[in-house]
Amino acid sequence: MPSVTTSADSDSASVPGSTRTSLPPYDSTDVAALAERLFTWADTRGWAGPDPYDGLTGPLGRAAAHRVLRQVLLQSVKRSPLDLRPVLGIRALRTATATGTAASACARLSASPVWRERALRLGRRTAAEQLAGRYAGLWRYEFDVQTRWAYYPSRIPNLVATTFCADGCLDTGTLGDQAVRSLGHALLEHLHNGEFFTYTPTSDVLVHNANLMGAALAARLSCAGTLRGDLANRLATAARDAVEVSLAGQCPDGSWPYGRGPNLGWVDGFHTGYVLLRLDQAGTRLGMDVRAPLEKGAEHYLRNLFDGPLPRYFAGGRPRRDPNNDATAVRVMAWAADRGLATPGFACAVLAAVVGRYPGLGPARRTGRLRVNRALWESPRWGAAPLLDALTALHAALRGGQHPSAPAAQSDQPTAAAS
Repeated sequence: MPSVTTSADSDSASVPGSTRTSLPPYDSTDVAALAERLFTWADTRGWAGPDPYDGLTGPLGRAAAHRVLRQVLLQSVKRSPLDLRPVLGIRALRTATATGTAASACARLSASPVWRERALRLGRRTAAEQLAGRYAGLWRYEFDVQTRWAYYPSRIPNLVATTFCADGCLDTGTLGDQAVRSLGHALLEHLHNGEFFTYTPTSDVLVHNANLMGAALAARLSCAGTLRGDLANRLATAARDAVEVSLAGQCPDGSWPYGRGPNLGWVDGFHTGYVLLRLDQAGTRLGMDVRAPLEKGAEHYLRNLFDGPLPRYFAGGRPRRDPNNDATAVRVMAWAADRGLATPGFACAVLAAVVGRYPGLGPARRTGRLRVNRALWESPRWGAAPLLDALTALHAALRGGQHPSAPAAQSDQPTAAAS
């Protein structure tokens, strides 16, 4: 096995995830306490707050008709160390993606009546946001998005929102049978192009993390007792084909570029994390042997996307702090520890390195002469929900991989959701 975690040679102490990592600074009780504090912080705010991509929701954003103007405005709001939202009339958002991700996180602890109630409440709230009409069965972002490769308005569903929301509802058993069938049909009709799963109904760009999210969700639905016969078979076939497409897109060094295309070749931490988590989920449910590409991908992740225990944003680059990237690093290391690809000690070391910037879990920090962009770190969708997901997954890994079943789950087991 090519894993870097079992190396016993003289260089192993310098390799992230090595068995020579110092003893964990946290145990499962500590991690559960952090999860409690983070949940309380977000829940008292109704899971509403700023979002890194909410820059187009104010009056100025709605008036920006040109792609460049939209991207400049969105990135300015996202990156500014001073919160521009009050000046621009941008209000706090509660997103279904945040509540869906948090519902999955809470479901892992649903052996506790308190966490069970939380999971059900968030699952029902997420289910209520499932779209009707033309795109019935899917979910959307509550804001317009302009990226370097695409523009999609809030009225259009997307695969990332759909996956996190659907998993939250399925993990908590809060989707009715007809809603599950609508989801299965819509996933194939609107977010699959015959070769792979697409980010939006209007895009044919291959984005590997989104494609594998679609594959993992389709595979999950194909195994659900609600769906049988032709629809289940079509979902399973589409999922297998999509997995093969992204397996073919893995680079010789084990990495995945963001997507297929001349301007989509970068490799970053949280999208790589999504790829690893969703490839494992899809392969497990489909009975596909994806162990070798997962091990190769995990080795690349460990060697190129960490500076010690501190996550890097881009492969080989300097550490750049981002709440989603940091949370996803903890989540992936919990998964890697559960699979024997990294040690629990390294997963806890990553958590210790990043936890202090999250609201309610540490003091305000300064970066150079500028205060940390607190609005970015106070985003429920981009920060609190993915870290809660990571904390409950790490809690399970530290307890030996015990994953409590979700209440009234409609499929085989709760999904280990990514951010």
